[in-house]
Amino acid sequence: MNILLIQADQLRRDMLGVYGNKTARTPAIDRLASEGVVFDYAFTPTPICAPARASLITGKRPLNHGILVNCESGLAAGKDFTGNQATVAQLLSERGYRSTLCGKWHVGTDLTPQDCGFEGVFYPRYGYPDQHPHYQAYLKKLGVEFKLRDQMWSRRPDGSPKYCMSAVQDGPEEATVPYYLTTQAIDAVKRAAETNTPFFIRLDFWGPHVPYIVTERYAKMYDPSDIQPWPNATDDLAGKPEIQSVYKRYWGIEDFTWDEWARLVAMCYGEIALMDDQIARLRTALAELGVADDTALFFTSDHGGMTGAHSLEDKGPYLYDEICRIPLIGYMPNSPGGKRSNALTYNMDLMPTILDLTGVNTPDDLDAVSLAPILRGERKSVRDENEPVYVEFHGHQAPYEQRMIRTRTAKYIFNVPDVDELYDLQNDPYELNNVVGAPAYVALLAEMRQILRRLLVETHDPLLTFFEGSRLPGTEDSPIRHSATGRIDWCRGEASAQ
Repeated sequence: MNILLIQADQLRRDMLGVYGNKTARTPAIDRLASEGVVFDYAFTPTPICAPARASLITGKRPLNHGILVNCESGLAAGKDFTGNQATVAQLLSERGYRSTLCGKWHVGTDLTPQDCGFEGVFYPRYGYPDQHPHYQAYLKKLGVEFKLRDQMWSRRPDGSPKYCMSAVQDGPEEATVPYYLTTQAIDAVKRAAETNTPFFIRLDFWGPHVPYIVTERYAKMYDPSDIQPWPNATDDLAGKPEIQSVYKRYWGIEDFTWDEWARLVAMCYGEIALMDDQIARLRTALAELGVADDTALFFTSDHGGMTGAHSLEDKGPYLYDEICRIPLIGYMPNSPGGKRSNALTYNMDLMPTILDLTGVNTPDDLDAVSLAPILRGERKSVRDENEPVYVEFHGHQAPYEQRMIRTRTAKYIFNVPDVDELYDLQNDPYELNNVVGAPAYVALLAEMRQILRRLLVETHDPLLTFFEGSRLPGTEDSPIRHSATGRIDWCRGEASAQ
């Protein structure tokens, strides 16, 4: 079984037709969904690039693999693996697989794809390739340069431009980054087919991450006047952590009107359409090379993005569903297709799933679980149906610790330095009203905090050390053992009497 994994960067699930969007045109992704299994209740273990991508290749939560933040963030630590981490590509090599990464890497600080078992061009750090020698050489062969126009900018308080949010790229479609990356993926399939070598190929787009960069055709594909506001687009963030408003100022979007947001959403849809066309192109190549019937395909995203939801942009210390809930589609030849699963899943579950499908032994220390039984139609779920979603967040640009649990009907967010958040998803599906202090929700808050405490114990999360017995409940089974005098011997990590 060959494996093809296509990963978008910062893609909201509700921007795809298969997840209910009536405006976006995504026929290739929708076709894949009609042939495979659509996971409706899929999440990222952390809504930030580097930690989520590290979880994807290790099958572990950030606290267990050590990469907590992006390497370019302003934080001082948590930017590299701790200990030895076995990656999916390294494990596949033991069975003769050739693993190739085509596109965005963004794992660790100086860690390369080759360090983790992948072939392919290395784009350091965030790595958008506009200045990369490999992409520049590709453009030179096409006889074009990387040139942008019609940029849309966020604004500083004085009205001057701050960040580029979208732009039109001059030249043919072949010059775009999605087309360039897909060409790499097709070449990798050809190399494997010519040598009859089983392959694991990742096609990792840099989109639809801001700035949205597309050619003229895709820039004009959607009319902003036809795009309706998100139901939570006018959220004034009242009663929510102050840092959300700080991030609005940081991005320079405080006074954006919906007309401006609609222009950005249209450009985002355009980039998704460009990516969708490349997915169709890649699947055509699989068929022409005679490997389509032996190749399992997966489509997902590392996390979502706001794009005007809650009047916010990008991602950050706001654990709304727009950035935590992700698309996830799995297709396996000769297995039941056209199905939807409401089982709790994470994108990191693809690591043991790939090992399962290729007959490679799965390590015992994973947080992820294989989705293969669901793909084969053998089981409806691979986790306890009552298990809550659990997401950790350690900061982006600014340090900010958060933990989130989500049931089918409620969401609780523990914000270390600020007010906590509680959302009644049955009555408030767009997470507009933080009811953490409402008398009617005292019992629910206590229940959610107890669930979070249990998960902190299970994951050995150091946050419990500081908040047990105050904002989080304390019980006799606490892993923090105190002596009769209350003295802790921090050197030994256990209680001792004076």
